[in-house]
Amino acid sequence: MRRFTLGLTLLAAMGTVSFADIKVDKVSGNARLFYSTDDSEDFFDKESSLGDVSLSLDIAAQINCCILANFGITGVSTLGLENTLVSGTWINHGLDDAIWIDTANIVFKPLADTTMILGRQELDTPMVFTERWNIAQNTYDAAVIANGSLPDTTLIAAWVGRSNIDGGNTVKADGISNNGFDTFVTDEGAYAFGAVTKAIPGVTAQAWYYIAPSTANIAWLQADGSVAGFDLGGQYLYTDPDSGDTGSGFALKVGYNFADLGLGLSAAYSSTDEDLFTANNLSGAQSKLYTESWWTPGEVGQADTDAFNITATYDMANIANFGLYYTNADHSTAADMSEITLTAAKSIGNLDVTLAYINTDIDDGSDAVNTLQANFTYNF
Repeated sequence: MRRFTLGLTLLAAMGTVSFADIKVDKVSGNARLFYSTDDSEDFFDKESSLGDVSLSLDIAAQINCCILANFGITGVSTLGLENTLVSGTWINHGLDDAIWIDTANIVFKPLADTTMILGRQELDTPMVFTERWNIAQNTYDAAVIANGSLPDTTLIAAWVGRSNIDGGNTVKADGISNNGFDTFVTDEGAYAFGAVTKAIPGVTAQAWYYIAPSTANIAWLQADGSVAGFDLGGQYLYTDPDSGDTGSGFALKVGYNFADLGLGLSAAYSSTDEDLFTANNLSGAQSKLYTESWWTPGEVGQADTDAFNITATYDMANIANFGLYYTNADHSTAADMSEITLTAAKSIGNLDVTLAYINTDIDDGSDAVNTLQANFTYNF
């Protein structure tokens, strides 16, 4: 009944709309080339390298005063790189060209302080979110409603039915005929309820509760603020799986920016108990915990893990933005992981370039792996 009522409300708001009434507000997109090679064999050896090329196009159209439509497509191809340079791809599309609709939604404002987004979209919540580290981003078939009636506070409710998220590969795109979208977590999807408030000056606090039927219920609390120039943050999560014991975890962060020097420093610590369901993106790779690593995602969000992260960033004017990241994840029942990453990023007009060196050491008796990456994004 709720779906039927919403449909009538949406039609009433649209009224009589002709194609002439629709105004295309924005056309944007990007073209990307991502390349990675490591010394598990030899640097630049085909067997230890991966690469992909992608093209994304997004269109936003204003239908009337209250309704905005968004549509986007993404295509990914190796462009034949597997014949000479690489043996793997960044996302899960085999070696086939893949194209899919990554965005198709209606943004509807039934009231001045209420917004609904219906359809395929990006999400950004602690346990269900669009990951941005890969050449293409995962999206969700979802219904989201946000209300800002309370001062400095937004209340959010969402149902997520499907997604193309694919664990460590982030995105599943099985060729042109299959867009890779499957039911999310369970056949019933998942529900999320949240509140984000800035009612306390200088502090952003958020509380989330997730229901994944027959799987788990998860609560996430977080507060971030600034005191005497220091950036402080705290996170707590509680998981109640359908089978198994309840679990929990927390993370703390402190940082300081030396604005005159272009230097930023931060340190974070997280700990999860042995019964934690997960602190990672549901069905995904990364974690929103402050200690998350740059290249080896999900290690810090596992059960029974103590982790810390130290980050230093430096903006060298007119040269590049540099980053140095160290993450250590100490697992009680799995091999420990440590990672050091050095990055250099530069924007030249519409072109964004990121170069990275990564040293990953997993304490399972194997040698540490050194990785070189070059990522290019042209925005239009």
